[in-house]
Amino acid sequence: MTFSPYVLGTGIAGWNFLDRTRVEQQRIFDKSPILDRAVEEFTQKIDSIKTSDQLLDNYNVLQVALGAFGLEEDINNRAFIKQVLDSDLSEPTSFANRLNDNRYLGLAQTFGFGSEDGPQLPSNTADKPYVTVASPEDLLSNQTLLTQALEDFSLQKYAGNEFFLMRVLESDTSDPASFVNRLSDPNLTGFVNAFKFNQSPEYSTDMEALVGEFSAMNDGNGPANADELLADEGLLNAVIKSFDLEYTNTIFLKRMLESNPHDPESPVNQREDPRYVAMSRAFGFGISDINEFTSPDELLAQPGLLADALEQFNVSNPGEQYIRDVLESDLSDPNSFVNQPENLAYYDFADAFQNEWPTAPSRMKVLADEVGSKLSGYDTPQQFVFDFDAFEAGLDVFNISNRALDFDVMIKAFESDLSSETSYANLHRDPNLKAMANAFAFNSGESDHTYPGGFGQEIANLYKDRNFEIAIGESDPNMRLALALERELQTIADSGGSEDAHWFGIIGSPPLKSVFETALGLPSNFGQLNIDRQVTEMKERSLASFGTTHPADLLESDKLDEFRNRFLLLSGLNSDQTTAGFSDPVLMLF
Repeated sequence: MTFSPYVLGTGIAGWNFLDRTRVEQQRIFDKSPILDRAVEEFTQKIDSIKTSDQLLDNYNVLQVALGAFGLEEDINNRAFIKQVLDSDLSEPTSFANRLNDNRYLGLAQTFGFGSEDGPQLPSNTADKPYVTVASPEDLLSNQTLLTQALEDFSLQKYAGNEFFLMRVLESDTSDPASFVNRLSDPNLTGFVNAFKFNQSPEYSTDMEALVGEFSAMNDGNGPANADELLADEGLLNAVIKSFDLEYTNTIFLKRMLESNPHDPESPVNQREDPRYVAMSRAFGFGISDINEFTSPDELLAQPGLLADALEQFNVSNPGEQYIRDVLESDLSDPNSFVNQPENLAYYDFADAFQNEWPTAPSRMKVLADEVGSKLSGYDTPQQFVFDFDAFEAGLDVFNISNRALDFDVMIKAFESDLSSETSYANLHRDPNLKAMANAFAFNSGESDHTYPGGFGQEIANLYKDRNFEIAIGESDPNMRLALALERELQTIADSGGSEDAHWFGIIGSPPLKSVFETALGLPSNFGQLNIDRQVTEMKERSLASFGTTHPADLLESDKLDEFRNRFLLLSGLNSDQTTAGFSDPVLMLF
């Protein structure tokens, strides 16, 4: 027979009974055969789960994982949970970071499929309360979190010196000349690194670095010339790695970048290494300006440039003599070659050549515009390959042709094990294909997704706690909310952010919202107000009732007991009024 947890009495009396008997009741409850089997299977299999797909494919293991965070109702919402699990937690706009419910962020942090840090013990995620603080202003306005941070780094002497702390927090520790580095205080450096408000971006692939560093220059237009590129260390390193360049002397690279990739006699083509040709084409610093041409022969002498010019006007190459006749046509003469009905598709091409050739963005600019916001969303090579505009832009940058074979060949290259020297991509005869596969790094080898010691057991304990709360809630829903209050409020506090961000987190968490609305005596239609108005009202009532406007302050032992007791008292009164079928205005005022 399965044991069912119980509560004697309601409200504060019921809580006092549950508080006294919880340990013994939960000990008996945890021995439930169904619960015990679920926990045993999870702890046995979790170490073999290396990807989010493997977790999603194992229903029983997934049930415990989600149940540990109170998300068991999402078990059939596979696509949604996969987005949560694979979120890049270092990116503030990633899926998990944008959700109002912090339980999803806790799930993503704990399993770490989208994090460079890998899996974390749930108890350790609370050791990183600063990760979602968006700006120095958010930290400096949150006295509770600021005090904690200063204590963590032994910097209490700077409390109250907001101007100094602002300058410190805005420093880039990677810059030797930055304010914090000139102070030579390791505690201050550690303090800055905990928040990383003004740090150089971290990239997971060479392609992310290439696109990111390119887009950071000149309002997204990239470097204007070879000198600007070579002077930017971040972009230069990204170019060298992305194009897999072996000889990287800057004088040599400048010569390659300023060479004309369409001229067979240019230095970059004499090098006879397609990787440098691809780099030169991608940035286009040495490509001839068609506006300077005085005759069709100059354009016809560069077949590569001619192909690009024709593609710019979406027309084909019908042959050298035809192109010459088009470009030499008198546009004002209705009887000229290009003005014949069958040749009118080339009129704009001839008009541009004879008057003003339009400026076209570089291949690197096209790639940055096409994939810049999409890179983190490509979970598989297929997603990238069948995003046709982005894929074509990638092929253009790496100067890869044979379009008829691109889908099959590139998917095979992207899926090969890049950590193996004998993989398909690394052995391919085209070094540009190898460079492109390594730059996007869809499969850089099996990741070391190792769970820390005690991971399975800690998740299992959370799962058992949640199930105990559910069982209690079947007899008294308010008692379930009271049991979860401290943990849920701690999660909000640990998430960091401003004081208002904590209130938004509470409003976005249905259980906490219910507790706060009851404890603060808010009416049932309160949720219909504008969300900013809700925050303002809750802060005012919290200050009046508990002497603070910051939710984190309610975690102090005395205030937590006071807050919980008020919730239980008012929830009991509301229940009595509902049962009696009347509303006492005195009680409502209370």
